[in-house]
Amino acid sequence: MLKERIRNEQVHFITYLQKLIKNNRIDDGEALEISIKFMHDGLESLSKQQWAVFLEKAILSDNFVDNCERCSEIMPWSNMYRALFIHQDHLCENCRYYENKVNV
Repeated sequence: MLKERIRNEQVHFITYLQKLIKNNRIDDGEALEISIKFMHDGLESLSKQQWAVFLEKAILSDNFVDNCERCSEIMPWSNMYRALFIHQDHLCENCRYYENKVNV
């Protein structure tokens, strides 16, 4: 299911992946190499084994949140970095805005 989401939202996912790489969020060397290959050569360039390593060690290892913890909607790639690493709240932008407005 995640692979299909990445395929369908590839442009947004690549932007997120670039942020992960730029900010040294991918610790595994092999996963980093595969991430760079993915960005340069595209989704179809990865073998099944590379996909497994990429998903397990680059994305699913603390670099992914499936749903907003408040509204349970799918977390957009454009919100994911802030939700995980900046605010560390696992909230989408709409819910974060609402939470901040309520708590003022």
